[in-house]
Amino acid sequence: MGDRLSTPAPFDGNPDVAVFHPGTQHSWQTAYALQQLGRLAWYATSIYYRPGRFPYVLEKLPGAAGARIGGAVRRFAHPALDPERVRTSGLIEWLERIASATGRRELAQRLDFWGNHRFGRSLRGAVRDPSVRALWGYNGSSASLFESPHAADRHRILDRTTGDWRAYNAAMDRVAADYPEWFLPVERRVGQHQIDRDQREYAAADTILCGCEFAAETVREHGGAAAAGKVRVLDYCYDEALFSNLPPPRPLARDAPVKFLFLGLAIPRKGIHHALEAIARIPRSAATLTVVGQMGIPREIFARFADRVEYRPNVPRSAVPGILAEHHALVFPTHFEGAGIVLYEALAAGCALIQSDRAALAVTPETGLLLPEPSSDALYDAMLETIDNRDRLDAWRAAAQAEAARYSFARYREGIASLLDEVLPGSPGKA
Repeated sequence: MGDRLSTPAPFDGNPDVAVFHPGTQHSWQTAYALQQLGRLAWYATSIYYRPGRFPYVLEKLPGAAGARIGGAVRRFAHPALDPERVRTSGLIEWLERIASATGRRELAQRLDFWGNHRFGRSLRGAVRDPSVRALWGYNGSSASLFESPHAADRHRILDRTTGDWRAYNAAMDRVAADYPEWFLPVERRVGQHQIDRDQREYAAADTILCGCEFAAETVREHGGAAAAGKVRVLDYCYDEALFSNLPPPRPLARDAPVKFLFLGLAIPRKGIHHALEAIARIPRSAATLTVVGQMGIPREIFARFADRVEYRPNVPRSAVPGILAEHHALVFPTHFEGAGIVLYEALAAGCALIQSDRAALAVTPETGLLLPEPSSDALYDAMLETIDNRDRLDAWRAAAQAEAARYSFARYREGIASLLDEVLPGSPGKA
């Protein structure tokens, strides 16, 4: 990862922060930043690529099967992390991912809820280490560990990677009023059991981190006064190493269609209905839309728009930079987001942004358009504006990669260092 800021002064005490996440998301970047700062005690996760061990050894199978397995398991390779500081326990996480990949989304959600609870409980013994002064956990898997008696005198940091689910339910109620047939049952609402667990995490945490102001405001609104006072915003970062070799974007030919991209879960929460409805109103000669990611709407609904869309199911992470660089603008008409790291990735690839304000406000007047609301009409108007002004689109794309520097790993690491200086003042053994 590139360092665009000076490296903070090394911590002169013992490594004192433990990070745990049953999946991945950006937790490995958090752990790596702490490792560079000299503060990572350990990083616990469910899946971590270790060549030669089962099930990673299955990548050595001959032919296409081995190649597919290799592409899947190497997504969990983080060679910069010190393997001696990584702890794994991941059977349930594997089962959850298999269920999700085979379309059994309801089973995947049940496994996720159960597995997250077990994951947190499995770490209770590890926090007895007196050198661990802070626990950095993630929403959905932190309640049982944060509530442990051994964690009571540690500073408990809850990294909330999404907004409050009560705000999600309210947002999806509004969407469902106009688009009821677009929902799969598993995407419609979040259950009270999950909301109750989140509230326990708010109560047990000392600091609640959110990746953008939108998500932070939902926690302040629904979590209660006690939770609101703990909330802070820390911008996430993108994987610079993955995007390091992309050239500057080339100007768009004046007679070529604008290539729009929707990247990520294709679900109502993220506004897939708006993207499909908007492209259906635009002539093929003017624009194309590519949808990349798991389809989370009924097949019969998507079939209405399939002839206007190039659809690619889940792709390896290594393919994402190239896909972004092939397109001219990312459309992100989301209704509810924790931040939206794909926005930072799009900037790094030289894409213009068309986004709603229900996520990190990565777009600027120099890099794209902010939608007045997440709606099909608003997105259609923004796409037409982009199509009709090619010079402006080229200018947005030319400015994008410089803007991505705001979301570099170095800035994220610096934010972590500043946070820890505030919540963990001093060092063990210092005069």
